[in-house]
Amino acid sequence: MSKSWDKYFSHYSDWDGQHCFNVRIELKFEEELKRLGYAEYVKSNDIYLEDRFISANALPISKTYTKSEDEILLTFDVPYDWSIDTDWEDKALVLLGLSDEWIIDSSVEDK
Repeated sequence: MSKSWDKYFSHYSDWDGQHCFNVRIELKFEEELKRLGYAEYVKSNDIYLEDRFISANALPISKTYTKSEDEILLTFDVPYDWSIDTDWEDKALVLLGLSDEWIIDSSVEDK
């Protein structure tokens, strides 16, 4: 099964290590995010991890979300050309398969 981020990470290849793309999602759409392949991020020191199955390195932020009382946050790496393309964020959201109705806002920020 393809995951939400597959098209995004196959479309871009040169990453900007200084910035990240944050997408805030309404909490009521958590189940839809899970269907797209995301899992809630859990700090590895808070749970028991069996080395042969998973490690702290196997929990990339881009494939997980963090949840607060009000919203869900997805964070992705951004390609170097994000600032050149005027509608880059819109294109990225389409590649990620995220529905407009789920999104509170999105922004590129310094890491």
